[in-house]
Amino acid sequence: MKAIIKSIAAIAMFAFTAPAFAGGVSVYDNGESKLKLSGKVFVDVTNSKSDTTTAGVTSTTKTQGFNLGRAYLTGKYYFNSDWMMRITTDVATETAAGLGKTTNVYLKYAYLEGKLYGKALEMRLGVSHNPWIDYEQGLWKHRYFSKVSSDEFKYDDSADIGIGFKGKLADGLIGYWVTAVNGGGYGNLTKSNGIDYKSRVSIYPIEGLTIDLGYNTGYRGKKTFVANVATNPLKQSMYQIMVTYGTHDFRIGANYISNKDKASKNIDAKTAALWGWANVGNGFGVVGRYEQEKSNTLVAGAIPAGQAKQKRTRFLAGVSYDPTKHVTFTLGYIQDKTTALAHVVGDIAKTTQIGVWSQYTY
Repeated sequence: MKAIIKSIAAIAMFAFTAPAFAGGVSVYDNGESKLKLSGKVFVDVTNSKSDTTTAGVTSTTKTQGFNLGRAYLTGKYYFNSDWMMRITTDVATETAAGLGKTTNVYLKYAYLEGKLYGKALEMRLGVSHNPWIDYEQGLWKHRYFSKVSSDEFKYDDSADIGIGFKGKLADGLIGYWVTAVNGGGYGNLTKSNGIDYKSRVSIYPIEGLTIDLGYNTGYRGKKTFVANVATNPLKQSMYQIMVTYGTHDFRIGANYISNKDKASKNIDAKTAALWGWANVGNGFGVVGRYEQEKSNTLVAGAIPAGQAKQKRTRFLAGVSYDPTKHVTFTLGYIQDKTTALAHVVGDIAKTTQIGVWSQYTY
């Protein structure tokens, strides 16, 4: 009976004190084990207009209202200072066939992490981050407003199932992360008949400066072997370089991506991006991003003769405001324009959005 009373008292104390914890709620077990709970939500209210011109005819659609960008719930359990596990669920307004709802819950992360040789060699096993997207988001800091380039243009997935090794070497001068994954991304964890490999090497020569190189290769979950017949889709080969510089109060960055994704999208694309953000005082800041992609389709691994090159350009800018810790609002504008749409000269698609984007976490 005393044990039950103590348990009830502990739960009650946790319920009343939980909001006082910053950056998540920690529940301690015996010794050094603990459970940490955290959450993150993206909500925006925007006015959007899309114009599409094909064969000389323009059609227009407009939307306005509120949107749930993401809602994450994360639980991390630390066995000790070297080993932990994580589970994160994700909620998004994405229609799934047969569910009859536009808001769906699915798994984002579920992995075990352990230090095999201190910070120099750590292992992850399960559904975990791929090496690049989450890393760049940490530098960009405005994922609720816009994805980073390799995510926005669908060259890569933010998470996948497999095994990865990461660490820091030379007193933190060099960081690395390599993974072997199924390739279909966290939205398709099924096995195929091939393994994808993804990697990132980061160099930090002076404080505030990052130089990052990334390389992905594989079949993106498309290679199969059924009824003694093998499909051999051509591989994706994606190279990326990024240079950024900043401090606690600002960061600027530049990216270049070469993506020959013959595995799933049959494109040969080159993308460049410039981005930055800065805190200007009293909780206010500014943020901006410019991206341009030029791409061709591929047939039997080659670009068809005379094909028009499609060009997509994104521009966004905003003013951010942090009324309190863990809460951010951004009044922003986004323009997304594609010329030679579907590689047809004269066809154009253009979307503009103006509104307020927000992020709040615990």
